[in-house]
Amino acid sequence: MDVTADSPNATSYTEVGAHRSGVRFDYAGPVAGKYKGTVFTEARVELSMSQSDPDVDESALHIYDAQSRPELTFPSWPNKTVPGATEPLHRLIDADEQQKNRDKSIKTCKNVWGDYSGTSLQCDEYPFVSTKEGSNKGDDRYSVRLIEGTDNEEGGRRLNTMYTLTRMLDGDPFYVKITR
Repeated sequence: MDVTADSPNATSYTEVGAHRSGVRFDYAGPVAGKYKGTVFTEARVELSMSQSDPDVDESALHIYDAQSRPELTFPSWPNKTVPGATEPLHRLIDADEQQKNRDKSIKTCKNVWGDYSGTSLQCDEYPFVSTKEGSNKGDDRYSVRLIEGTDNEEGGRRLNTMYTLTRMLDGDPFYVKITR
């Protein structure tokens, strides 16, 4: 917030960056859940998944491997790191950019595992297609793995629920925590 004070009896005073609020009021529409809302911008937003949750255990293991053991993930290269645990991910709302992330992830899955159509497996990607750090970013700091489709879809539903419950807008940062 910038502050300017004018008086006929004194020189004008301006202070740029005089106040910064830790609260955001927005009218973002359905992308953020409800049309109007408020969030604390300094609050740490975190998606948590458990490897012992049978509904998302494959998704959670994939994310854990990408964050903690990236040498076990594809694409593979020396000293690879994948963001999300200590380095935030950032929400991406643009559907065209999300599709580019999805297309690149599926291409990588097919290059590694071949044609998996006709199976119950789906190409799981981390960081998620709905993040600016997705596979199409160009730095190859991503991971893909074939996992059971129902697990992949439930992981996506939980991510979308986190987006709406926390009013995540385009570019907002968040972290992913995997528990045992």
